[in-house]
Amino acid sequence: MQRIGDLSFSLNIRLLKIIGVYPSDNYKTVHKIYGYVLYIVAIVPVAVCGLLHFTCTADLTKFKNNDFVMIGIIFYPIKFFPCLIHRNKIKHCIHYYDHFDYNFLTHDHQKIIEECISTCRRNSKIFVIGCAAAVTGFIGQTLMNLEQLSLDIWLPKFVLEKPVYFYCAQFLIVTSTIYSGFFCGSIDPLMGELCYHATTQIRIVKEILQHFDQQRSVLKNLEAKSRGIFMEIKKCVRHHQTIQNFVQEFQDCFSMVIFTQFVASSFVMAFVCFQLSRMKVGLNFLTAANDLMVVSFQVFFYCYHGTLLIEESKSLSDAIYMSRWYEYDIQSKKALILLMERSKKPMVVTAGRLLQVSLETFTMILKRTYSFLAILENYS
Repeated sequence: MQRIGDLSFSLNIRLLKIIGVYPSDNYKTVHKIYGYVLYIVAIVPVAVCGLLHFTCTADLTKFKNNDFVMIGIIFYPIKFFPCLIHRNKIKHCIHYYDHFDYNFLTHDHQKIIEECISTCRRNSKIFVIGCAAAVTGFIGQTLMNLEQLSLDIWLPKFVLEKPVYFYCAQFLIVTSTIYSGFFCGSIDPLMGELCYHATTQIRIVKEILQHFDQQRSVLKNLEAKSRGIFMEIKKCVRHHQTIQNFVQEFQDCFSMVIFTQFVASSFVMAFVCFQLSRMKVGLNFLTAANDLMVVSFQVFFYCYHGTLLIEESKSLSDAIYMSRWYEYDIQSKKALILLMERSKKPMVVTAGRLLQVSLETFTMILKRTYSFLAILENYS
């Protein structure tokens, strides 16, 4: 089988290389410096100036459409920085299952993996097209009104007074938006898809546990059949441990990234809802409603795949129960009991080591968004 990471995440890898997050095989130090310099130049200045604008000069009860873009950019330095730090771990996560022994898998198991690869490629394309459309629309709005900054940020007076400095600031804002679009278009689907890969591997373990005794039924010698079953169970135990190790490494890479996205999305959704409550139906209303759906889907995507992982890991005991465990020898039964004990603790991805990445958390985020919206309504 070809490398699963390259097949599933080819588009993500290309974008990550462009923004300096995916380690290069050649010139590793140069590429690492390039990633940090691009991060500092493209995102940090605009985020800092945007934060100063909201804290010092902005009226929080009156928002423009592009202010939601600015709120996202303010949180992006915190979201993106862990990816730069863990760039080697991210590469390892992408190719984690490339060197796994798939020789023992059946044709049905191969089909499960191919379905997972196809889903990942589709999701990546959808995210990238969506981000590209958003960035293109933002650039189009900027070109239509070059005399105004495309985002409201705090700037010294001399920058606004001199055309050269003004257009440099405008260029920096557009660069920051493009950089953010590339980053989100590559990292956001990648996190959900890596969770989905772990879920797929658990599905394979379940299928093997339920049906591997049928593969040994052709053996006439009872002792040889029992030995073969025990060896298959050992492979499943090692496979399950490999998945657990992957989930832990995934969490080390992306826990803070997901947590930052949750916090940023709560603020953005609250401000968008606040604006929608004060707008008449029109182009601006539809634009704001689209922003709300995009941000909501972004959070839902993480939580949905996190829930799939939890549910599949919980159901491992059911798969063991549905097998012919009562026909196995004592040694095999003990190995299955060990695997069942392990599966009692489901595989859970947490955001910031505080929140489970699950649909329950998605519901909680919506509730917190409503609470924040109520605060804005009271002080408006």
